[in-house]
Amino acid sequence: MTHGLKARPPRAVGTAPPHHAVGLRWVPPVRARFVLGSVVVVLALWQLAEQFGVVDVQFASTPVAIVHAGGDLLSSGELWENAQTTLVEFFAGFVPAVVVGVPVGMLMGWKLRIRQTLEPALVALYVTPSLALLPLVVLALGIGEASKIAMVFVEAVITIAVNAMAGIRETEPRLVQAARAFCAGGGAMFGKVLLPGALPTIMAGLRLGAGRGVIAVIIAELYGGTDGVGQLISSYGQNFDVAALMFLTLVVAVFGYAVTALLRILGNVATSWER
Repeated sequence: MTHGLKARPPRAVGTAPPHHAVGLRWVPPVRARFVLGSVVVVLALWQLAEQFGVVDVQFASTPVAIVHAGGDLLSSGELWENAQTTLVEFFAGFVPAVVVGVPVGMLMGWKLRIRQTLEPALVALYVTPSLALLPLVVLALGIGEASKIAMVFVEAVITIAVNAMAGIRETEPRLVQAARAFCAGGGAMFGKVLLPGALPTIMAGLRLGAGRGVIAVIIAELYGGTDGVGQLISSYGQNFDVAALMFLTLVVAVFGYAVTALLRILGNVATSWER
């Protein structure tokens, strides 16, 4: 019984609704357009503020000047040469930090005696600023790449280990009890219950450790380096070249975001079962 209503013809599977025009399918979502539009508005207002004398270019520069300074740094090869040094120092310190920090943190969360032995030292190092550790590291290893790598390792491994320990300790107790009820051995308990349960927290620790590693390598290059992006920032800051200084700061921010975004993607892949 239709009550005078006409039935709609069936639409083929996979066909876009009538209000979705084919020419608009490449338009970004509303949220992405809003973010992009807000960035464009801020940059335009920043540039106009300089032209009307609202912003002092000696301290804030302008978007156009920053782009020009970045082009000069890229065309001269100065940025890439120093960026290579920073990348090598960062990954040479971060990769060993992951290799050491994850198993050590998991053992600390699993074994009470190991946690009681190592936790005080880790917590003390975690709350110690990088600038306080840098002089000691430089005295021990010099101002070369070794001190920068050591700073990245120390800052990253502490964060990674603490999060791995927290992940093990926060594993669902009912899962542990069920595994014990089925007579699971230590290896099965660790590999099939504790590790999967702690993996989301471990991946979060890797992102946090990468962020602290980026901070550590830049600080080490700022105050005790002869090359690298941090040394460039120090050099241009001393020369009051604000445009180049802001461009280099933006490069560091983009690099840190890219590393954490990559680790987030890897974490989503590794914990796809959680969803």
